[in-house]
Amino acid sequence: MATAAPQSSYQARLALETALSRMAAQVESQLAKAVTAFERRDLPAAEAIIAADARIDALDDQIEFQVMELLKTGPLPEEALREVMTIGKLAGELERVGDLAKNVAKRTLVVSLEAPARPTSGVARMGRASLRQFSDILNAYAARNLDAARAVWGGDDELDELYNSIFEEILLAMMDDPARVNACTHLVFTAKNFERVGDHATNIAEALHFLVTGSRLMEQRPKGDKTSTTIVSPPKQSGTAGG
Repeated sequence: MATAAPQSSYQARLALETALSRMAAQVESQLAKAVTAFERRDLPAAEAIIAADARIDALDDQIEFQVMELLKTGPLPEEALREVMTIGKLAGELERVGDLAKNVAKRTLVVSLEAPARPTSGVARMGRASLRQFSDILNAYAARNLDAARAVWGGDDELDELYNSIFEEILLAMMDDPARVNACTHLVFTAKNFERVGDHATNIAEALHFLVTGSRLMEQRPKGDKTSTTIVSPPKQSGTAGG
């Protein structure tokens, strides 16, 4: 007859799950604030987001310490071990999303000091899409909902396609108005940060699948980012001969 894990181990795992929930809520809030600060060109809000990232790093350190302490207590049942290892992995994914939110805030400080560039609204739209994807996967994890997690996992290519479209729009804006090159360059990095949020959401979906089933998703991850091979022809200049 199998013996149950010690109560102290159960309590430690419960504390670990609570810490992860706090971290997830903090990161989701940071990302939402970063999107809003970018949309509104809100410099004080962007500064506050940058400063608040230290709290996320502290939570990541706390979870890493708790994981190590729990593993030192001795062998855990397989399901409990998967839970502990998954939480450790997810803390790393959340910390990276927090960094991406901070990076968006830093870009906001620069972009907001210049006249708005035309692709800004598209980048903001992408920010909202990445936030929805991230919120969806956090909800799926909290509910241990594999169907919802798979929907996020399978929908990452939609965010990639949006990124491809916005990337081309930004390149065309640069060609059309060289004075906007600096602002548009920061928009490229901002859009890429939002695209990376989607990648971390799919990582969390895969981790949840492993947590619940004990096996990895064997399907090929959808990936539609084509910007590394994108070639955009410069717009035709008015008044040129021919045509």
